[in-house]
Amino acid sequence: MSRLLFVVLALIQASPVEAEVLTLSCAGTMKAEEEQAKPHALSKMGLTVNFDTGVVTGFTGITARINEVNANSVFFKGTTINPPGTEWSVNGTIDRITVTWSSPKTNTLLMRMNYELTCKPTN
Repeated sequence: MSRLLFVVLALIQASPVEAEVLTLSCAGTMKAEEEQAKPHALSKMGLTVNFDTGVVTGFTGITARINEVNANSVFFKGTTINPPGTEWSVNGTIDRITVTWSSPKTNTLLMRMNYELTCKPTN
């Protein structure tokens, strides 16, 4: 079980009645889904998992809704339209995340990025 997942599960089980906001600092890699793409190192990437409002934030301005929380994972998905008309979306679980960029006008996928992160609570 990943360290992050363990922390999330411990917080969920510790006090489900209290306000639950998990602030994380993450490090790892981001890689485009292209054969020749090389991973880019990431450090100190901030993520916030707010169980009270049901959202995950921290991916380039995308607010993702938490779809499901179970004993093993937190699943989330969100989409935003940026000023030039490009649609950015994120979906994933707490231990693996995929972000996609597409054009809603042409419904064409522009890029898909996979994040592999190890996160630690900051509070």
